[in-house]
Parts: sequence; structure tokens; C-alpha cells
Amino acid sequence: MILVSRILVGLVAVLFAVIGIEFWVVPEQAAQQFGIEAVRGLGLVNLRADLGGLFLGLALLCGAGAWTKRRAGLIAAAVILAAVIGGRAAGWLVDGGVGIGSRELALELGALVALVLYARSLGAPSDPVPAHETHKPLKIALAALAVLIVASAAALLTPAVQQSIFDKAAMQLSARTNTAPLVDDALRVAIAGSSAPLPSASRAKASVVVFAGGKFWVVDSGPESVENLVLWGIPLSKIGGVLITHFHSDHIGDLGELQLQTWAGGREKPLAVYGGPGVDSLVGGFNMAYRLDQGYRTAHHGEKVMPSAAWGMTAHTVTLDGAPTPAKDRTGLVLEDGDLRITAIEVDHAPIEPAYAYRFDYKGRSVVVSGDLKYHAPLIQSAAGADILVSEAISRSMTKSLESAAHSVGRGRTEAIMHDVQDYHISPEEAARLANDASVKLLVYYHLLPAPDGFLARRLFANGVNGVRRGDWTIADDGSLYTLPLGSEEVRIGKM
Repeated sequence: MILVSRILVGLVAVLFAVIGIEFWVVPEQAAQQFGIEAVRGLGLVNLRADLGGLFLGLALLCGAGAWTKRRAGLIAAAVILAAVIGGRAAGWLVDGGVGIGSRELALELGALVALVLYARSLGAPSDPVPAHETHKPLKIALAALAVLIVASAAALLTPAVQQSIFDKAAMQLSARTNTAPLVDDALRVAIAGSSAPLPSASRAKASVVVFAGGKFWVVDSGPESVENLVLWGIPLSKIGGVLITHFHSDHIGDLGELQLQTWAGGREKPLAVYGGPGVDSLVGGFNMAYRLDQGYRTAHHGEKVMPSAAWGMTAHTVTLDGAPTPAKDRTGLVLEDGDLRITAIEVDHAPIEPAYAYRFDYKGRSVVVSGDLKYHAPLIQSAAGADILVSEAISRSMTKSLESAAHSVGRGRTEAIMHDVQDYHISPEEAARLANDASVKLLVYYHLLPAPDGFLARRLFANGVNGVRRGDWTIADDGSLYTLPLGSEEVRIGKM
């Protein structure tokens, strides 16, 4: 048992040493595994110093303990690891996540268990060990670590090594193409933007992506959302079109960037943009604003790379069937593309008109994206039997708190806005009741006002939902992925 524990601790030391060296040599790449993004040079220095130092220090303690069979190093390493795991537990309680994947967490817990078991198996030394014999292995380890630090620093300052590291990163970035969501074995929904207009450091503004039939369709293009599409590595040439629910800025702000990125990504014709009356003005304005940019890029890169014929957007006005009614209960066919059928659904977001939801039906699976709306009973019929309802939601209690806070500090304009937004958005409980009545399998909350960033905020935002909802529900984050396998009733929840 002692031998097995010693071997495990030795392996842990090697693992920590590898991670520490990785933070020294390629800190950006190492940081991605921990969900960390370095900000400029200072961030990279701190990654190398703090996390590189942490893991190399742990490696030294574990290695010294395994080598010398002395408990001091093992106990010190175990205390540090326990503090790290305790911090993750605190993060789970406060922020709703541990910050790493299940595999990495299992490694940390396994390392802690191995250290504790080995330390316990050693017990107290029966015979005193001469001081010079105890310190000799530690001195050797410290000397080796010093040599490693100097050699690594010298290598990192060498242009040839720097270029080699960048070449490797560039190759990995260029080779990354995420075609998995486009495989035609399921209807898929991804959230590219989950926040409302209030800023959130971790959320883009409203945007939902639906994958079907080897293409993807974008419902709204809120600011910052296109960056998520690019980061996901989706082949942007596979875009089928854009559907605009209404013309509020937080739903259209990235439309020009979406056009540009899909054009540069190989789109072969102008981007189709669907929406209610007024979409032609929206599209015309963006085309006008980006016209000079198009000329510069085509002149610089040439027609083969940036073809003029594929540039820009084409507006498609979606008209609803029948005359307007006070109930706002009309629907209209947007398009049929093979087995995919997209339907526009009139919703109540008064005084904003037009305002649409969209329903996607594909090979027996279905998704409805609400756009912005008040509680709207006619949506029950239009969303009936859908596998997923992606619904916006406002926490009125949290928004009222923002209103009161703005009043307290004399920010009258903000106070008025926080007051006004409460009467034309749907609450989580109202959306839950609507989903119940429509017999929707999974209710997904997005366009979150305010964005519930953190465990406690999420709990408060969804307060009361469990008392209403008779089915599954979840609060979306940017990158949330919902998969509906064909020929099944299963709903899978994952991440892009």
C-alpha cells in the first residue's frame, strides 16, 4: 500500500510539474483549460507567476515527500490542495460552478486522497534521521528547480522559441473547424447571446442559433454575439439566414458584423434577413454603412477572396396571415427549406410593432424562440407540443431593486427606464405557466433581465418557477447547447 501511494504521489508531482511548465511556456493555452483569459502582458505575467508557481510548488512538495518519505512536504501539499478544492466549493455555492471540468476536479480530489493516504501510511519516524540526510534531497530538488526556471526563462526570451510556440498555436487555431452541430442527426439550439441590454461581462446580447439540415439560422444578432459564433469555430459559410424578432438595438446591433464574418467565411451569396415590415430599412441601413468597408476589402484581397456578388444582405419581409386583430394571434410562413419549416408568430411587445416569435419544425422535432413579449396567451397554441421554448424573462423584483437604487442615488433617467421595462416583458413564472399550457418539454430562459450572474442571483431570478413549472426548465448561458435527436423525444443539455 505504501509503495502504491508513493508511486501515485510521484505521478501527481510529475503532473503538477507539467502543468506548471505549461503555464510558464504557453500561459494562454494552459489558461484555457481553467476557463481563464489573460488580459495583455500583465495578465500573462500573473499566469506564469501565480499559477505556474503554484503548480511547480506543489510538484516540488509532492516530489520531495515521495523521495524523502517525510510527511512535512506531503502535508503541506495536501493543505494547499484542500484550500484549492475549498475555494471551488465556495465558488459553487456563490457562482454556481467549480470553474473546471469533472475530469480535472477528479484529478484534484484524487491527488488530495493520494497525499493523505501516503502521509498516513508513513506514520511517525521510528528512528531519527540525521539533519544532513533529510535536507540533502530537498537541496537537490531546489537546485533542479532553479536550473529549470533559468533554462525556461532563457528559452522563452529566444525569438526562435517564441516563433515556434506561436506557429504551433496558429496551426491549432487554423485547423479548428466545428462541424459537429451541423451533422444532420438532430435539431440543435445554441445560445449565442443570453443577456438583455444591461451589461454582463460573461453574456452577449440576445441571439439564438438553430442548426438543421446542415445549415444554421440566427434569430436576432445582439451586440457581441457574433464573437461567440467565431469562437465556436462553426463554418460561417453554412448560414441559412437571419430572422429578426423586432428592431430593438439589443437584437440587431451585431447584424453588420454577422454579415461581414459570414462573407469572409465563404458565404456564396448575400445574406438573407427575414423580419416584419421595416426589415428593408434595417437591412438597407446596414448595407449603406458597410458599403465603403466592402470596397476596401474587395480591392485589397481581390474578388476571389472577397467577392462583391456575395457581399451584403437581402431583406425579406415576413407578412402574417389575415388582418390584424386585437389579440395579436396571427402566424405566417417564413420559409420551407427541405424538411425545415420556419413559422413567424405574432407576439405582444407593445408599443413595439412588429414583434415576432419564430417556430422551427424539423423532422418531428421543434423549437420556438419567443423574442421579447409580455405574457401572450395566443403563443400557447402556436408553441403547442414544442420540444423547447426559448423564452425571454425579466425578474421584476430584481428590476425593481435596480429602480429603487437608481432613485436613491439620483439617477432619474435610469430609474425611469428600469420602471418602464417591467410592463412589456414576461416574468419567469409567467413563462413557466405558458410553457405548461403549451405542453413544452423544456423551457429555456434567455434575454435575462437583469443577467443572473452567480449562484445566488440565479436562485433569486428563478424564485417561484418550481412552484409553477410542471416540466423541465433551465437558465441559459452563452454557449448553452440543446440537442433534439431525430426519431426520439430526448432533450439533451450541453455546451458548445
